Amino acid sequence: MKDLVLVGLGPHAMAKYIPLIESAVASRRASGFHVIELASTKNAVHAFFKTRACKPMSISWVPDLRPQGIWYSGEGEDALRALASPSSKVIVSTEPKAHLDYLRAALGLGLDCLVDKPVVLPMGSNGRPAVDRVVGEAAELKAISNRSGGRCVVMAPRRYNAVYDLIGRYARHASRKLGTPITYIGIEHHEGVWNTEEEILSRQDHPYRYGYGMLCHSGYHHVDILSSLLGTNEDNFGPLAIELDVHRATAADQVGQVAPDLVQRLRGPAPLAPSFPAPRFWGETDLVSCGAARHCESGITICLFRLDLLQTSVSLRNWRQLPTNIYNKNGRYASETIRLNIGPFAAIEARIVKRPHFGTEDHPQFAKEARITLWRNGSFLGRAAFREKLYPTRDTLIQNADLGAARRKLFDDWLAGHSGRSTLDSHTRTISLFARYLTAVTSDRREPLGSAAVEKAGA
Repeated sequence: MKDLVLVGLGPHAMAKYIPLIESAVASRRASGFHVIELASTKNAVHAFFKTRACKPMSISWVPDLRPQGIWYSGEGEDALRALASPSSKVIVSTEPKAHLDYLRAALGLGLDCLVDKPVVLPMGSNGRPAVDRVVGEAAELKAISNRSGGRCVVMAPRRYNAVYDLIGRYARHASRKLGTPITYIGIEHHEGVWNTEEEILSRQDHPYRYGYGMLCHSGYHHVDILSSLLGTNEDNFGPLAIELDVHRATAADQVGQVAPDLVQRLRGPAPLAPSFPAPRFWGETDLVSCGAARHCESGITICLFRLDLLQTSVSLRNWRQLPTNIYNKNGRYASETIRLNIGPFAAIEARIVKRPHFGTEDHPQFAKEARITLWRNGSFLGRAAFREKLYPTRDTLIQNADLGAARRKLFDDWLAGHSGRSTLDSHTRTISLFARYLTAVTSDRREPLGSAAVEKAGA
């Protein structure tokens, strides 16, 4: 029977991975689990497991060297090697800066790994992401995986989202049938989060003071969707060159956008959170982008696209103190829209929203629903020119579009060895496009960005 090794037990892992692991142990798909975590979190980890019926078989503590700017130490690899057996499977859920070395060690031992996004996030000596190393480090991990036989799977649950799957299949089918590319891709994601200054300066989970932000949090998932759709065009119509223009707002901008007297109106006293000095370069909270995919040989524009990732959008927060368990519970009020055009022939759009129900004022419950709209050139193609359907919370499509259900499906597939849908190799295009976006959002706005680079999406 398999045993699991969870590397990293922050708020994300507590909320997302521990329930999945507990289910695997209860159903005898796993014999138990081990944890590797920073020694500085001992009190929080012990307090967390006091509330859980399923306890780890062991906890290995490694030094916390983050104050020195060190995100991985040899003790972590030593702990992993000491725990690993041929039947072990490894979940890497640390801050992304530490992913590479843990994955190197685990894959080098031939172990199957499940890793959060982004797969790698190398940091430079200037304290910013070293974007020029992203693609190369991902390729290095693929090479290690190929040599050792250890499989690496990326936790990308939107690949299992039934709504995105439905509209993607429609657009791909229409594109092939009509011999026309997907000529426009529009993706808009509103995170619905209001972070106050003390929160921005104190958080270790999803931080902004290390020079990265929204793109490395939920943004990767939407880059993955965009990359997949651009890849469809490339597969059907030949190699494409991508031109990209990106604008960002940072955590410092967000603080400046909200007047201090409005923050004072939040209920309750200000938290006594540990504060860190403001960095020289803040990570982004919001980005808007537009781009073009042009045929490499003819220069014809095959597709125009937009990707907007907006954390600064309508929130339900009305309290000053941070919740004890902050993960996705701080007034987050997300929505997203995707639209695909296939020339003058057809377009399909999905809008996914959450309707709040205030059982308790601070922590509303949400009912998710989706509205899918189809426009067709009915006079040319025949049949209806317009169709629209609302899928309520209880609909099977919405149940299968729930990220929790998608995460469970991906985890269960990985545990059973059936994970072809989100292998590291299948993220090659996404990682290349992600690196392009990361370059844009980590460039100093006081410095010229230069002309937009043009390169193949699948390079």
